[in-house]
Amino acid sequence: MKGKIILILLAFIITSCKTNGAPENFDYGKVENNIYSNSFFNLKMTLPSDWLVQSKEQNDKLMKLGQEMIAGDNENLKTAIKASEINTANLLTLFKNEVGSTTEYNPSIVLVTENLRIAPNITSGKDYLVQAKKTLKQTQIKYNNIDDDKIKKVTINNQELYVMSLSLDYMNLIIKQDYYSIIKNGFAINLIISYVTEEQKQELKNILNTLKFN
Repeated sequence: MKGKIILILLAFIITSCKTNGAPENFDYGKVENNIYSNSFFNLKMTLPSDWLVQSKEQNDKLMKLGQEMIAGDNENLKTAIKASEINTANLLTLFKNEVGSTTEYNPSIVLVTENLRIAPNITSGKDYLVQAKKTLKQTQIKYNNIDDDKIKKVTINNQELYVMSLSLDYMNLIIKQDYYSIIKNGFAINLIISYVTEEQKQELKNILNTLKFN
């Protein structure tokens, strides 16, 4: 049952690991010595040594199931998701615990990018989150506060990002997600943290606070 919760979380992210439409020097990044680095976006983020990075194969499986859940029987949304595959890339998925290994909620952080070449009017993380909210409203997942105006500016290591907070009720849990977004090199860079407790949120924010752009 907890596996279903994980898929609900990942279902929010319409993404895949295809590189069509990306520049030749596009980089998915790598993890070495507990540091995720990406040469295309010139970013680094320190990861806890005891947290688990998902492999490409694990990401592909989770994303496929998540896409099916988010679209449901909505054929227009299925088409939109399919079209989005050529412009998006999942760079990193990190869980505190092994998937399915615990009865507790498994907090996570996801780093995903989208090429904005077909959306020239999106020039800030706030613009991107406004559009993301419109897409999320079309899904079969019901959020508690999606109509609230909760997009705020935050600063992490001298970089300005925008954040949107959402939640939903599932299996007697209130699952919370914070979407952080920033525009770099013609891409929207998005970091999504998922949690149920304030302690889990603080653990995830401690990871986010190591994010640096060179």
